Amino acid sequence: MKKWVAAGCLVLASAGAAAATWTLTGDIVSHDPHLYKAANTWWIVETSDTGVGVKYSANGRAWTQGVPIFGNGLPWWGQYNGNKKQAWAPDLHEWNGKAILYYAVSTFGSQKSAIGLATASSLAQGNWVDQGAILTSAPGDNFNAIDPNFFVDKAGQPWLSYGSFQTGIYITRVDANTLKPFGAKTRLATDSIGIENPFIVANGSYYYLFVSKGKCCDGANSTYRIAYGRSTSVTGPYLDKNGVDMRNGGGTVLDAGGGRFIAPGAESISNGVLARHALDTQNNYTPVLFMSDLFFTNGWPTY
Repeated sequence: MKKWVAAGCLVLASAGAAAATWTLTGDIVSHDPHLYKAANTWWIVETSDTGVGVKYSANGRAWTQGVPIFGNGLPWWGQYNGNKKQAWAPDLHEWNGKAILYYAVSTFGSQKSAIGLATASSLAQGNWVDQGAILTSAPGDNFNAIDPNFFVDKAGQPWLSYGSFQTGIYITRVDANTLKPFGAKTRLATDSIGIENPFIVANGSYYYLFVSKGKCCDGANSTYRIAYGRSTSVTGPYLDKNGVDMRNGGGTVLDAGGGRFIAPGAESISNGVLARHALDTQNNYTPVLFMSDLFFTNGWPTY
């Protein structure tokens, strides 16, 4: 569930202790950064007070804030977010020759939520057309329709993972033409401390499910951390390094933060790089963008 909304600018973020972490400059205040590299441009879409926030970079290191997508909001959002202009946790990809964007609209702590879809002829054109809500949830449902992640398995079948709190993270098939989910949903992960923001990648023989656990947005009390498990099937079961099923609270911690920057989460991966935000304890717990090269050592991710 997303509460903090990005605003402002920092000059530099560097995690020093990790050689694989990139030094970033420019507009690097970011909440729920979704990283996507297309051709010669790096893109980030992010949670924003005004539509879907957008950043771009020629080298992935110097970032410029762009014009938000649907900056005035859309009429149908109001039934889910109280007529606010904000959208949450967007997910950006290219598919079948066009750009696609999933995003969520809700209010903090609510199950009255929706995942929306927009398409454009290309990322560079940015001529986004909204396709409306493609998945919704209501109080009493066993899932929450936020935090979408589009993923294509090794057989070419697209999927959408999603979820937050309640009974955790789910995955559903996506129609290759309409880009809408269909069929049964399969539960991938849950945790009593809170779990959200699924992101799936493939490497070698495995699929890897990354999640954010804990509280994302509570200042010094924030407990967000990035965890993962792996499976030979996109629908799981995903087991951590100790063999614990992520449906039973498993998940090996990749990054728990510490020092100046705490509560890392809202992870995304593109072109071998993992992006996330972490809260700056010296700047009113503002969320800041971090990016690191992601490696797989003995079949497990690290940076």
